[in-house]
Amino acid sequence: MKKAFLLKILIFCLCSHFFADVANSVKSVCVSESPFCLSKKKDGALLGTGIFLSGADLLLDNVLKINRQTFDENRSFEKKSVNAFDRLFMNDYNFLLDKVGGNIFLCSAMASPIFILGKSQKSEWKTVVLMYTETLLIANGIKELAKLSINRYRPMCYFESGDSYDSYKDDGDFANSFPSGHSTMAFAGAAFSSYVFWKYFPESPLRYAVCAGSFSFAAATAVSRVLSGNHFVSDVAVGALIGSCTGFLVPFLHQSKKAEKKENIQVGVLPNGFLMRLSF
Repeated sequence: MKKAFLLKILIFCLCSHFFADVANSVKSVCVSESPFCLSKKKDGALLGTGIFLSGADLLLDNVLKINRQTFDENRSFEKKSVNAFDRLFMNDYNFLLDKVGGNIFLCSAMASPIFILGKSQKSEWKTVVLMYTETLLIANGIKELAKLSINRYRPMCYFESGDSYDSYKDDGDFANSFPSGHSTMAFAGAAFSSYVFWKYFPESPLRYAVCAGSFSFAAATAVSRVLSGNHFVSDVAVGALIGSCTGFLVPFLHQSKKAEKKENIQVGVLPNGFLMRLSF
């Protein structure tokens, strides 16, 4: 576990330093035809927020170990203490779905921005990568701090196959059920990819496939986390909400003024009825 923690710290520090340099080099200019615009002030604030939130979790959870739970082997977990809705769908631990299925779906959902890079001009890559980095850092920070604050036991704890999830007991991860981290990150990737691809290529026939494909992988991630005994349905639902909101909001805040003008609601009264049109 110490090696994993040190690796987390190393990756976090390297990525933070690299993207902080990138954000510092950003000039508040927009490519004339680009739907998104980088801003030194805005990106500094968003990247700083993401680094602060994710860094705070590393410090509080891994260094100071604040509110970290210790597994009590003698404790009895009563299923009836779980609300009726979550109890209906709770499952015992499944190693294959946990380590293989869920991670494959998660990686697929988070890799969906590749479609944007593949079709966009190289001049837009910096914009896409920086926005996506901000999205992931903020989403990760929110869900990790929520886990640390709430300490909800995972569904697997309510079954008798305790020896099969020993790795979750060592670092207090057995009490990190709410919200689902996999669902948060998967839906952050899906929402980001769908929104950004749609803005860059509003006429592309692939836009529906990108949206459907990315959200399908995100949904599969959420389902696998419930079936593997890692999360309750409410855990993945809130995780999906956090990820989707973050994945949409970050690129939305980067819209160029030209793109903002195109996004509006037009309301009018026609001789034969009422008309409302939402344009993107």
